Amino acid sequence: MSDGDEQAEEDVDSDIQSTSRQYLSVHSSSLPYLLKVGELGSIRQAAEALNIASSAINRKILKIERELGVSLFTRTVKGMTPTTSGALLLEHARSTLSDYQRTVDEIINRKGNIRGRVNITGISSFIEHVLPNKIIQFCETYPEISMKIVDENPGRIIDETMAGNFDIAITFVDGRHHGLELCAKIDAPLGAVMRSDHPLAGRESLTLTDCAGYSTFLFSDRLIIEALAESEFRRTGATFKPRILTNSMAVMNSGVISGLGIGFFTPIGFLDDIRDGRIVHVPLLGNELLPNGIGLYAAKGITSSQPGRAVVDFLMKEFAIIEKKLGELRLK
Repeated sequence: MSDGDEQAEEDVDSDIQSTSRQYLSVHSSSLPYLLKVGELGSIRQAAEALNIASSAINRKILKIERELGVSLFTRTVKGMTPTTSGALLLEHARSTLSDYQRTVDEIINRKGNIRGRVNITGISSFIEHVLPNKIIQFCETYPEISMKIVDENPGRIIDETMAGNFDIAITFVDGRHHGLELCAKIDAPLGAVMRSDHPLAGRESLTLTDCAGYSTFLFSDRLIIEALAESEFRRTGATFKPRILTNSMAVMNSGVISGLGIGFFTPIGFLDDIRDGRIVHVPLLGNELLPNGIGLYAAKGITSSQPGRAVVDFLMKEFAIIEKKLGELRLK
């Protein structure tokens, strides 16, 4: 190789190393600052939350913007809104920090202590009626595992999990969950839930049109039922006149048990009341959009980490218990 060729190769290597060093500054301490500004939409609020000076965060953002040659946020009097480039970088930051924390936890776990954070989201019936009675036992068994548990709108659960905001999702099975691992499933059909003395309580099955002539309860986040009703009512001409519209599972339960109307759920949130004969769950039929049970989904890589595996195993046992209870109700 000639001296000229060697010099050219050195120049290329130097350029690559320079570029690598330039973009490495995006990592390490800058990522939490970016995420906090993206979350709160304000440098001042982010600074207060992180207990550092606003000017320090602003300098880091400006430095990254100079290096990348793009604006990361649109600055207005109302705050900071991520640009398209900013949203892409925030997604990278969120994924990077999550992967780093998971790796650190895994290293510690190999020393014998299972430690880490697992984020769970799911439908109200499971989050509000199953987990509260069980989660204390899990926390006592795994004192070093922390959890974030969020009751989410069914229409957003999968999207939020696929975006990396949650590790585990508990939601309806309807064939839209590519990219997530189905770890367990409960055969819990969506149905009309009503008091046992309701005029429709003796039916083997119902359609939404059958229910539309009676007082109903609907969730304000009602994407599942709304989609089903829109499809069916277009054909039948029926319409709901909900007596109560709420996002509270407790309000829904109280209203149904009091006989004020019909709700639309799986039987999971009413197992004890159905067993004791106070409530009846009648499956809905006649709609191709009906979900096929409740699934326990894990994001990619979660079950290979010890904390994730521990939480999934715990939830799988709860799924098995619920499936057994449902089987006993079917035999009655």
